[in-house]
Amino acid sequence: MICRNYIVTGEDVNDYMVMEDTAYISYTLRLLYHFLFNNGFSKVKLNYMHLDLQEGNHELVCHKDLMFTQSFLVEMKYCHIQDNINFKSCFFNSKNECCAEVIKEVKWFDPISKEVIRTPKNILKQFHYKNISA
Repeated sequence: MICRNYIVTGEDVNDYMVMEDTAYISYTLRLLYHFLFNNGFSKVKLNYMHLDLQEGNHELVCHKDLMFTQSFLVEMKYCHIQDNINFKSCFFNSKNECCAEVIKEVKWFDPISKEVIRTPKNILKQFHYKNISA
């Protein structure tokens, strides 16, 4: 669906120079924002619509460590947008070995009312029209 290349930085690692769990989640969310942007929903547009994302449950499975300064690729395998957004991202090292998988759930959040809300119809319609919520 969408992928991005990154390099493990100092803020991503623990004292043993291994990428931390929180960094995997951060890169996963970053990729979701890229995905939304590519489909016409930039952060500016989401702010204008009074929409934000609130993190929900996640599952992280690490197969192999990513180390400091190592390049890696994050690929979104699927994204299902309904009232929640459920998606899966896979992390690959430079040898194209799958190092980790993250299954993540996020919810739409209205920062003004400070409530979790259903997916706005104009967004839901846009994603169903493009047939990308597989």
